[in-house]
Amino acid sequence: MKKILSTLLFALITIAAWAQKEVVWENPSAFTGSGNVTFTITKMEMKETETVMHFRVKFVPRYWIRFAKESFLNTPDGKEYVVVSGKKTSEAESDVELDSLFWMPESGQADMALHFKPVPTDTKEMDFIEGYDDGAFRFWNICDANTKKEPEWPADWKNVKYAKNETLPEAKIGKGVARIHVKLLGYKPEMGLELRVGGFRQLGEKEYYDKSFPLADDGTATAEIPLKLTRKVSIGVSGVAGGPIVIAPGQEISLLMKIGEDSNRPLAMKGFLAKTNMDLNEEFVKLLPRDASVRRYEAISQCDTPEKRLAWLKDEFDKRLAEVKASDYTTAAKDLLCMDAEGEFVEWSRFFGGNFTNLMMETGKAMITSQKDYSKLLRANDSLLVLTEAEKTYTYQYLDKPTSPCSDRFWTLPLSQLDKDFSARAPWLNELQTVYFMFSTDEKDWDGLMAQMKYEDCKNVVTEYQKEQERLLEELAQKESIFFKKFDDVKPESILQTILDRYKGKAVLIDMWATWCGPCRAGHKAMAPMKEQMNGQNVQFVYITSPSSPVTTWQEMIKDIDGDHYYLTKEQFGYLLSKYESGGIPTYAVYNTQGEQTYKVIGFPGNEEIRKQLDEAMK
Repeated sequence: MKKILSTLLFALITIAAWAQKEVVWENPSAFTGSGNVTFTITKMEMKETETVMHFRVKFVPRYWIRFAKESFLNTPDGKEYVVVSGKKTSEAESDVELDSLFWMPESGQADMALHFKPVPTDTKEMDFIEGYDDGAFRFWNICDANTKKEPEWPADWKNVKYAKNETLPEAKIGKGVARIHVKLLGYKPEMGLELRVGGFRQLGEKEYYDKSFPLADDGTATAEIPLKLTRKVSIGVSGVAGGPIVIAPGQEISLLMKIGEDSNRPLAMKGFLAKTNMDLNEEFVKLLPRDASVRRYEAISQCDTPEKRLAWLKDEFDKRLAEVKASDYTTAAKDLLCMDAEGEFVEWSRFFGGNFTNLMMETGKAMITSQKDYSKLLRANDSLLVLTEAEKTYTYQYLDKPTSPCSDRFWTLPLSQLDKDFSARAPWLNELQTVYFMFSTDEKDWDGLMAQMKYEDCKNVVTEYQKEQERLLEELAQKESIFFKKFDDVKPESILQTILDRYKGKAVLIDMWATWCGPCRAGHKAMAPMKEQMNGQNVQFVYITSPSSPVTTWQEMIKDIDGDHYYLTKEQFGYLLSKYESGGIPTYAVYNTQGEQTYKVIGFPGNEEIRKQLDEAMK
């Protein structure tokens, strides 16, 4: 009997020990910020033989993702556990072949599993690393949600107090630097995250502000932004938190954020309009869910006449105003949110076709594969809401106040186009907008507009810009590899040969680009190592842009792009694109040592192809 009991006890202990060798985290906590792709880790299984990460992917239908075979799990002790396969574990999952393209299904959602070498079952936290290059997937701080510990707030952030009420300042042009300080809890230096600020165009500048500021190892960053007016801008840390805040010349604001799947808004703020900015972010998070767009599409689709569509838009506007006014937000936050609502109503009612077309694409109700398809759908939607002459006149309630330039909506909707009596109502605001929109036009139109200006502050913005352009012209004229306005008098049909004649006997790569073109900039970065390898060979790299690239931004960017740089006229640039039969940028063309074109491509084809073509051209 004792022997039987001992045997049973040993078996139970063995079973218990075996059971302890498998640990499962259901819906673990993780930070999976990965750009436009949404990942949700649904389960982590740590077994004696392997570790399996189950996850759900949401991405654009018929687009692809890819997982590298070098991917691994990383534990706090620095050990790496490599991926073995992407074999599905159930019929609900899809097989993933490592290093191969996985095409998203029509639903835009897929369940997957990645299998790794076994991670010790007593591990409390791990990271998934596909690589450290731009675009590589990285999931941080994966841990059991039931045992997750919240990061402790720094002492100077405890017991933050907010003002009971705040109001917006009236528009006044000045000069100063706005400073944004960020502290990110749970940050690891290897995350390599950045604070990004953008979403606005400065008064007196042609290009939208969009800059990134790297986080220090302790998770802090400071952005210093030159400003002329109080403005609402967009900030964020990729995959962590992002939203609108109001900044002002000479003012500072500090934000406390954290890493995590629930980190969709800042934890706290201090400084300029702190309570208002917290309110704006709270409201921003409410409006994030994608199903809000679906509900809007379904509601508008049920309206079968232009009158009903306009009535629905008005009703939504009134409801939105009522919700904002009933909130406990600051006066400043309410004013800005009412401006947003009013701007959205005016934009939808005046430009219904474009907005509804974009909504159809956003919700997957229309799949556009060409510009022709888009134009056809846009024309059809334009007829869904046509305003009568009486309906076209609109009197602003919120976007025609001395404080309204604080709102981004003030700058995106030209009031003078929408109200015949505008110039008599608010000349100062009208002139501010005139200055703003001047920087979207050719400079040849400026003299007449300047002559009509009454306010010295507005005139000074324009004259300062013109003086800076003159200074840049003089500076750039001294540099041998930069050709800024040096060939303005060359006919468009002669400009290509004029450029090629400078490099007789050399192979030439022409790169047509613009400062605002993301793929262009990515191509520059990708080619840098190849160009360094080819240094000293019989090849010349030539970069061509046009006035769509602001001169100030252009001259800063080209400092890091080795080669000759040409700033051509709009007509010259357009002629070159037509000669290359190109409708977009970046466009690349290769010429051999006899000056003959041997290659052309739209979009960066990769270093291997570029190098192959240049080697052939040098023969």
